[in-house]
Amino acid sequence: MEALEKTEIKNQRKTYSSKKKIIVAVFIFVLASFLMISPQLYKHSLILGNDMMFHFNRFYEAYMQIKTGDFNYFQSIFGFDQSGRIVNALYGPDFAYLQGLLMFLTKNWFRYQLLSSFLCFFIAGIAMFSLTRKAKLSYKSSIFISLLYMSSSMVSYYALSQNMTSWGAAFIPFIYIPAIRAIQDPQKPIKSIELALAVTSVGFLHNLTLFLGILSSAPFYVIGFFRANHKGKMIKDFFIAVLLTILLNINTLIGFAEVYLTNELVYPKFFEDVLSYTIYFDIGDNTYSSLGLIFSCIMLFQIFYLFINWKSTSMLERLLTLVGAFFLLLSTNFLPWEDISQYTNLVRIIQFPRRFSLIAYVFLLISFAFTLETNVKGLSNINKKIVYPILCMISFFMIANVNSKVLQSAEAWETDNPTAAGNNSAWTTTDDPDKIRKGFTSGRYEDAFKVIQKPTPDYLPLLNGTTQEELEEQGGYNLYGDQVINNELNVAKTTDNKNSLVLTWESNGNEKEVLPAVVYERSQINFNGSNYASSQISKTTLGAPIVETKNGKNKFVISYEPLVNTTLLLVIKFFTIGVLAIFTFVKGVRKFHNVRNQNRE
Repeated sequence: MEALEKTEIKNQRKTYSSKKKIIVAVFIFVLASFLMISPQLYKHSLILGNDMMFHFNRFYEAYMQIKTGDFNYFQSIFGFDQSGRIVNALYGPDFAYLQGLLMFLTKNWFRYQLLSSFLCFFIAGIAMFSLTRKAKLSYKSSIFISLLYMSSSMVSYYALSQNMTSWGAAFIPFIYIPAIRAIQDPQKPIKSIELALAVTSVGFLHNLTLFLGILSSAPFYVIGFFRANHKGKMIKDFFIAVLLTILLNINTLIGFAEVYLTNELVYPKFFEDVLSYTIYFDIGDNTYSSLGLIFSCIMLFQIFYLFINWKSTSMLERLLTLVGAFFLLLSTNFLPWEDISQYTNLVRIIQFPRRFSLIAYVFLLISFAFTLETNVKGLSNINKKIVYPILCMISFFMIANVNSKVLQSAEAWETDNPTAAGNNSAWTTTDDPDKIRKGFTSGRYEDAFKVIQKPTPDYLPLLNGTTQEELEEQGGYNLYGDQVINNELNVAKTTDNKNSLVLTWESNGNEKEVLPAVVYERSQINFNGSNYASSQISKTTLGAPIVETKNGKNKFVISYEPLVNTTLLLVIKFFTIGVLAIFTFVKGVRKFHNVRNQNRE
């Protein structure tokens, strides 16, 4: 009886210690996230990065739909100049609505950007910490690696440039937790719910990151299959996970597939000098195109260490290093990417080869931590006391580096060119810096789109037999700007009771006009009381409708009729979430009672 009580006390202390460590880790990540964004807070400045206007439009669309209750899953009826173009349905709709909710809570662009950047850093730290603990790294190593990852350019460029790849980087460590299980646990290599939730955590925000995550996870499951004790059960659990993932992401998958299969869409801009968008090794700062001194040393050291000490490393270490090294190679200019781009569209889809380095950051940092722990074990206590302060110093140095970059970008806000932190200066509607600043600080989200109107043509329909190359030669940005944003036709835009886009204008007679809106293959049109299919309407290269007006008032209504009812898809999605929540709760209660009963015995 006495022995049992001692065991119980020991388990309680262990649980308390574990909880305390988690609380300390969370506090460290909160502090690090705050330090990295603090210059923006102190300067009370916004950072107008390269991708800012595109994503601000996306999130504003979701925000307005939440605020007004007027939901339109496909069409942009508030953002993107109320053009009706489809963006959110193709680009992380669930995440867009979460960001819209964040905007609803923060009330202005400054607070929204500050909180959004903070969350990106913090989630990256939590995700990496969760992954390293799953890999059974020590607590100190997990903290060190997580802080390094948080401060890497892959994560920090959301704060600096509003780059969505950074949000993908923040969540992608979650996708590797079940991948590591496949290697570590031959008895149960796959837990269906765990795998489904891990894939969903990335799939709900960034398609490209999900693609890279699945591609880089595949070797883990292949090896895990050969090591599994019950291969049939592993296959069964895998397909259950696939089914759950489809159900959890069914609105995203069906919406994305439908628009892509029924339309030829404009790809994001492709840069011919593709080698300029690769990663290179450097002894300077860590930037979006440079690994910098610390990450260059860590990654190269780990790759060389593996091959020199192959026999003494575990299967997990080998796999992490090899896969990480492979993706690192893909991201560099050691490959002839300009020649490769002539033979495959992969480069157009990836857009920037440096994006492959995301996998290298995750895998090579973790495998380096294994190497670090292996070699620290053999040191004396005196030397160990030296190693960990050095690691703390490196972490602080990287955090300070991000702090410096955020400060530099934040300082641009108060200059004569508030857009200097990004590439938006060409799209401003005024040369007065005070008017630009007022557009973002007036307290009305929509004022920002009056001072900067960036005509990004991504995901517009590409019509009239025009190729992507021909569109770029014609100037896709300028075409979209002329046809939609700066269209001279005096059109009033509203929505009807079905949340369809309504355009009204006055005309003097039978004239052909290009309307500042976008029509897709599944769009339904009502023009001056008559219904038309999309194919019956003339359109420009980028889908702007061309109509023959009548004398007096004209009315043009655009709705979108999906192949599969969106409400049905959302019902399936939330029903699946509900079932999984109930199942997890019941399972947790049973586990709690079992543990309690065992302790009583």
